[in-house]
Amino acid sequence: MNRIESLPGNRPPLHPTAFIALPLGAIKPRGWMQRQLRIQGGGITGHLDEIWSDVGQESGWLGGDGESWERGPYYCDGLIPLAHLLNDPFLLSKAQKWMDWTLGSIQQNGQFGPKKNRDWWPRMVMLKVLTMHYEATGDSRVPDFMLAYFRYQLKALLKKPLEEWGAARGAENILTVHWLYNLTGNSFLLDLSELIYNQTINWAELQGQYKLKEHLPFKEFNMFTHVVNNAMGIKTPGIFYPQSGNKWHRNAPKQGIENLMKHHGQPNGIWSGDEHLHSTSPTCGTELCAVVEYMFSLEELLRILGNPFLADILELVAYNALPATFSPDMWAHQYDQQINQVLVSVAKRNWVNNGDWANIYGLEPNYGCCTANLHQGWPKLVKNLIMATPDGGLAAVAYGPCSASGRVQNKVPITLTEETDYPFDDTVHFHISLSQSVHFPLVFRIPSWAMEPRIIINRKEKLSPEPGSFFRLERLWRDGDKVTVEFPMGIRISTGHRGLISIYRGPLLFGLKMGEDWKKIKGVEPHADWEIYPTTPWNYGLMLDHHNLQDSFEIETSSVSPVPFHPDLSPVILKVKGRRIREWGLEDNSAGVISGGPFKSSEDIRELSLIPYGSTNLRIAAFPRVL
Repeated sequence: MNRIESLPGNRPPLHPTAFIALPLGAIKPRGWMQRQLRIQGGGITGHLDEIWSDVGQESGWLGGDGESWERGPYYCDGLIPLAHLLNDPFLLSKAQKWMDWTLGSIQQNGQFGPKKNRDWWPRMVMLKVLTMHYEATGDSRVPDFMLAYFRYQLKALLKKPLEEWGAARGAENILTVHWLYNLTGNSFLLDLSELIYNQTINWAELQGQYKLKEHLPFKEFNMFTHVVNNAMGIKTPGIFYPQSGNKWHRNAPKQGIENLMKHHGQPNGIWSGDEHLHSTSPTCGTELCAVVEYMFSLEELLRILGNPFLADILELVAYNALPATFSPDMWAHQYDQQINQVLVSVAKRNWVNNGDWANIYGLEPNYGCCTANLHQGWPKLVKNLIMATPDGGLAAVAYGPCSASGRVQNKVPITLTEETDYPFDDTVHFHISLSQSVHFPLVFRIPSWAMEPRIIINRKEKLSPEPGSFFRLERLWRDGDKVTVEFPMGIRISTGHRGLISIYRGPLLFGLKMGEDWKKIKGVEPHADWEIYPTTPWNYGLMLDHHNLQDSFEIETSSVSPVPFHPDLSPVILKVKGRRIREWGLEDNSAGVISGGPFKSSEDIRELSLIPYGSTNLRIAAFPRVL
């Protein structure tokens, strides 16, 4: 079996997408990104099946009598891409075991998977996994397997429509139906995708027109206000847009994002959801499942719609919310993270309906869905850093150290190598390796926050692209050509809940560096459960000169460490002055309610260290101001 070199664009009558995904394995991590994936592979992802029975040999997705619903497919949704991105024999052997059992489970009528669980939903996840497995290996069993299942599904959905989780998450199903249609051209697949869309919750209306308000504040469990459903649902109209051609389906995701952020948004780029949608308060939690699913939704929407706005959000979530909810070694994770997180403990907090264990770091805090589902975040980000353009070129849609191999103009082999410490540094170098000179476009996303960005070609030609755009360079490219993209990262602030301010540099949100005392509460290391207590004060307000904001900060930089997101090894530190606000204390075991001020304080002026939010375990990242 061999990796698939390229994926087809949309077949008519599907409308073309802005970009075309590269197959799994075409992009490889480099630099700090490779180190981060190796940490993940050496941590919970690489060993979860050895320590957690829900994805162990007892799993129904391996033929056992154990958990037979979503946890096996969730685990594979991260394990399979991680194994192939690292080309790690240990992980690849684990991945193959899951794929062989699943492909061997096909029944005469086309149904597959554990016979004791007939729910549509977990099969939607495993179908996504199978597409990645096929892209990475060329396993010839996959297309026929999926065709048989989709023929079965087209008939069965008329008698047993989508319900509950499946009805909330039908977009996952449509993705794989469209993927197979582009591969095979079987027209019945478009009938199936339309049926699935019509049986899926109307997220365009709920989010884009904010009909969610009719279901809030939370009163009883429903599918509409569940945070992970919203993270998955946000892409639903965009996923169906290539088939419908309906402009509302194209516009609804952006409007939905804006509505969710207005009413529930957090400074790390995602909305609150401590199981269900909550407010904009920085002590509301956000569930880890929502973070990784929102990233995937943004990646797919970016591929289809090509809006640079989506890529800005993707990086904000990926480089802040994702790493912040893990311990640096990726053996422990939280169920809920808080923007202002000053105490991690088993205690009552102001959650909508999560439990007292929801913000500890551990193996299975609060509920095991995140333990199963956390694995996809980093690998799928790498898989989507670079995409193909419909006219035979390549596009850097998000940034991180990697290399991409493929063919331009459908014929000439190319390797595009990206060298950078982004998002910690503002310069990205691209090196082009070609077997022959060829004319094709290279497209670079220019973040909206970039201050006077520049593109330099072969150290000579200098261009000034517009922030918040995709910048296209179409020319004759030669082997050895180099392109440098510079995104000057000034300090900027945003104002949020009750006037609290958050500090950014580039795509990174910054939080107060706090002293940490980790206390093991149960389990066996390295996969134990931990509380974290502060050893330094946290109740500071910032002293800023808004007329000379840049002068309020001193920036210290260093090389990226072998553990990129460690609070004591941060490659970027912002020094800023502040004073304590004595009356600001704990409420419900979280930082108390406070406005943005400014407050008068007679406390001594202190020099504070702010580090990337993703490197913090305890932090303040929504600050009041002091005089």
